[in-house]
Parts: sequence; C-alpha cells; structure tokens
Amino acid sequence: MSSNQTQNYKLSLPSAILININIMLGAGIFINTSTLAQRAGNWSPLMYVLVGILMLPLILSIAQLLRLHPSGGFYTFAQKEIGPFFGFLSGWSYFTAKLASCMLMIHVSVTLLQKIFPVLAFVHPFVVDICIISLFCLLNLLNVKAGTAIQKMFIGFKTFPIFFAIASGLFLLQGDSYTPSHTIGEAVSSSLPLVIYAVIGFEAACSLSCQIKNAEKNAPLAVLISFGVVICIATLYQAVFYGALGNHLGLCNGHCEIFPSLVVKLMGDTALAHKLEGVLHLAIASSTLGAAYGILFSNSWNLHTLAQNRHLWFSGLISRLNSNAIPFVCIIIEGLICLVYLGVSQGVLIPLQQIGALGCVISYTFSVVALLYARKRDPNLAIGFWIPCLGLASCSLLILACLRCFFYDGTSSFIIYAMFLITGIWMYYSTQTVKAFAKE
Repeated sequence: MSSNQTQNYKLSLPSAILININIMLGAGIFINTSTLAQRAGNWSPLMYVLVGILMLPLILSIAQLLRLHPSGGFYTFAQKEIGPFFGFLSGWSYFTAKLASCMLMIHVSVTLLQKIFPVLAFVHPFVVDICIISLFCLLNLLNVKAGTAIQKMFIGFKTFPIFFAIASGLFLLQGDSYTPSHTIGEAVSSSLPLVIYAVIGFEAACSLSCQIKNAEKNAPLAVLISFGVVICIATLYQAVFYGALGNHLGLCNGHCEIFPSLVVKLMGDTALAHKLEGVLHLAIASSTLGAAYGILFSNSWNLHTLAQNRHLWFSGLISRLNSNAIPFVCIIIEGLICLVYLGVSQGVLIPLQQIGALGCVISYTFSVVALLYARKRDPNLAIGFWIPCLGLASCSLLILACLRCFFYDGTSSFIIYAMFLITGIWMYYSTQTVKAFAKE
C-alpha cells in the first residue's frame, strides 16, 4: 500500500475524539444509573467527579506518553521504557479485558431490543448476541474512514436519551432528593469500580494512535478532550436523574426501568409516554451498540501490535492486513473472545464490568510506571515527576477498589480474567523460546 493511500485512511482529531467519546458513553452510564443510586445515594453524581480527579494524573501521564511515542499504544509504552514482557502484559491485559466491556454492551442492547420488539423475545438473547457480534466483525473489515462514518451514526443515537434525561431531570428537579442517605465512605468503597468502568475508553486514542493524523499532537488532545467532556456529561446526567427521582431511582430494577420511571413522572402513565419509552430504549440500545462497535474498531490494533512483535502464536497470520488496511484476523479473534465471555458469564453483567475495569487499570499502571522510567532517564521531559507519581497512586487505589468488588460480588469474574492472563503469559514465553531456538 502506498504512503498516499495510507494517509487517506488516517483519522483527524475530531474523528479520534468522536471514537473516544463513543466508547466512553456506552452502556456504563446507563447501567450505572440505578446501581449508583443504590450504592451511593445522594453522593452518586460526585462519584464521577471523584474518579475524574483520581484519574487526572493518569490522563496527563497517558497524554505525555503519546507525545513520546506517538505511534504506540499500551504495548509500546511499557516495552520501550521497561521491557518487552511488561509491554506484552500491558497490551494483552487491555486487549482481553476490553472485549468483556464489548460483550457487556452488546448484551445490554439486546435486552433492550427484546423489550422494544416483542417478536425478538421469542429468540434466545444469546442468538441475537451472536448475530450482532458477527455483523460487527464484518463491518469492521471496512476501512478506517468507513468505520468513522458508522460511529458518527451511532453517537447521534446516544445523545438523545442522555440529553432527554438531563432536560427532563432539570424540569422535575427536587432539592429534597439530595437528602443524605449514605455516608461518603460507604458510597466510595462500593461504587468506585462501577464508575471507573463507565469512564474508561479515553485510551482508545492509544490503540489508534498509529492511525491518527499528526499523532504526536492530536492523540494526546483526543485523550484529554474526550475525558473532560464525558466526565462533565456523566456527572450532570446522574445529578439531574437522581434529583428528579430521588431514592426511587435506586429501587429501579436495572437499566430497563430507569427511563420508564422518568417518563411516567414527567408525562403520566399514558400511551404517548409508553411510545416515548420505546424510542428512548431504542436510542440507548443503539448507543451501546455503537460503543461496542467502537471497541472492536480500535482494540484490534492492540492485538496487531503484539503479532507484529511476534509475541503470539501464528503471529505472521494475525499481523496481516486486508485490502482496506484492516487486521482482519484480529477482528475474527475479537469476535471469538467475545463469544467466550458470553458463554462463561451467561449474560450476567457485573462480572463483565469488573473484568473490563481491572484489566484496563492494570494497563494504565504499567503505562504510568513506564513514564516514571522515561522521566528518570530524561529529567528534562516537559512533565513533572510528581504527575506519574500521583498517577501511580491513583492506579493503586483503583486496583484495590476493583479487587474489593471482586470479592464483594464474587470471584468468578476474576478467575475468567486470570485464565486469559495466564494463557497470554504462556504464549509469550513459548514464542520467546521459539525465537531463541531460531537464533541458535
């Protein structure tokens, strides 16, 4: 492929920001609405602010790493600064964990679609899940610009329920809804990993940095801008939703009941209200599908990077690109891993949510350590030493919060993630052994 053709496939800064926002504003913000109200009560909106503050040093660290390694992602950050094994572990952890998030989003959308279209209720949800995964894998074989156009369509759907909730919530807002019902310590300890899951996705620009025009400048900007926008939207959304429904929001049985409760309070139990509920659920289903599509779109490049560095079995095959410059074998592997998560989790959401959060935080941690190594090697870097130190402290707190929730909600999801991690380490060392024999 010529350099001109490659350049034509590059993403602009607005497109990179769009992809990040599309992934971040996925299922998390919707499935967290009632769960956060249950676990954090009146403090639930502030959980997004708290996570934003906790993660700010991490965000700044990732942005600096993208300036140092503009065509790299999590593998490159750790591999260049610490070593190949840590690079592999960071890239593999992120790749496998992010697909748990993808599967969660697809399953959430299917439950909503079955509620909207009764005919789908006669089909087992797993059958619909598999059909959607297959369709998305086929669509992801198109070129980067075609993928961006598809994501623009999806992000248009998701803005409707979010801004409807904000506008309706402001109209129905009641000050006494914020009467303290939980202690701040109780709220933080039980809800932090759920909020982490809802805002991760800012790092999609790391996976796609090699596909972004002027990556040294635009990739860090995409991370910073998208993270700031999503934190503001999520905080406002949760605040007005809770302000409108109060403690009743925590009594809703998951994401399928939150908007019906809001619409009934706004319009009463009328035929028009029920039609509006259907439209909102369709928009939410579309938005979560868009986020899942965005993950498959960006995450394949993480596996491609590992294959290029010959850390995988059949690396030569996995690293191939199709005529649209897309790593097609990586897309197929993504689909298969999603099916594994679907089968093992049986569609239960919390285990998938926890895997997505922990795996990403581990990759963040390796990246922050990589920046500490880079800062030690070159004291003249533009970023201060205290930024990665605070980033490492943030990652430590986030990992502890994730592990606490694993043991609070059950260890089955941790076992699933650990199995993928062990398989990856086995694969890495077996390929290293092959390389050593080849040299001899």
